[in-house]
Amino acid sequence: MNIKSKYRPFLWLLADILFIIILFNIPEIKHPLLGTFIITHIYAICIATMVMFTGLGAGVLWFPYFTLIGCSPSESVTLSLLTQMAGKGSGSFQYLVDQMIDWKVVKAFIPYAIVGVLIGYMAGFVLSKKNENWLLLIFILVVLYLIFTMIRSFNEQTVNPTHKPRYELLKKSGSVVMSSSFFTGLLSIGNSDWLIPYMIRVLKMPNSRAVATSIFIMFSVTVFFLFLTIGSIFLEIRGLPHLMPVLWATCSGVVVGGQIGTRLVKVKIFQKYQLHAFIMMLIISELHMIWKFLSNCC
Repeated sequence: MNIKSKYRPFLWLLADILFIIILFNIPEIKHPLLGTFIITHIYAICIATMVMFTGLGAGVLWFPYFTLIGCSPSESVTLSLLTQMAGKGSGSFQYLVDQMIDWKVVKAFIPYAIVGVLIGYMAGFVLSKKNENWLLLIFILVVLYLIFTMIRSFNEQTVNPTHKPRYELLKKSGSVVMSSSFFTGLLSIGNSDWLIPYMIRVLKMPNSRAVATSIFIMFSVTVFFLFLTIGSIFLEIRGLPHLMPVLWATCSGVVVGGQIGTRLVKVKIFQKYQLHAFIMMLIISELHMIWKFLSNCC
């Protein structure tokens, strides 16, 4: 590791501190209260670090958080994906520098991912207008499935890093990519939650390359979602979430966390309990969403 690479995380941290100082010293900028900002910012750094390390989607943790601080489910989807765009962009940059992304898989998967997100985004308009409780219920069921899938994956063996991926199966993978991306557009749940296990089990990709590749695909999807959101606002189909200023805290935090997480991939000692911690946070988020769903029904 060269000197620049070694000290780069500290430069990101210094830039983050400078950003916060400037933000709170410009009265014209609307930002959250200091207490809310600090809690959200620290949460963002922790989540992005964990997500970039494991490759699992952050939407399953951001969606409940935004509903907790007062956003509606439909607004939470928008804020969650915009936050993920910053974090996934930071992580993708580092994985790009480290040359860990499999471009054959990226080229094959992104068209299907974009179609899936578009369908999910359009479905969100229908559900949010009818009854946003349906979004909560679908989220609860999907996350429950993910929890059981992750717990089951504990005993699975990793793929040999020298093993050549099964590229001949890429053409048959469209339905998996599209269906997983549908939930990204509908609920902000990362398609990487499905794509990483698929890449490892079916395509026989090494874990690290599967994580890096899925992170880049998810970043591309969030950029597309950003254009969908801008178009919807311009056409006055959907308005801006009322808690938009919270993005100052989340986006800056996930950028820093993205840089930390991509480096933890190379440290074996952290690999032992990282997934355990993520599952615990996932269970806590799931319990919160069940409570919110039941509260809305009563």
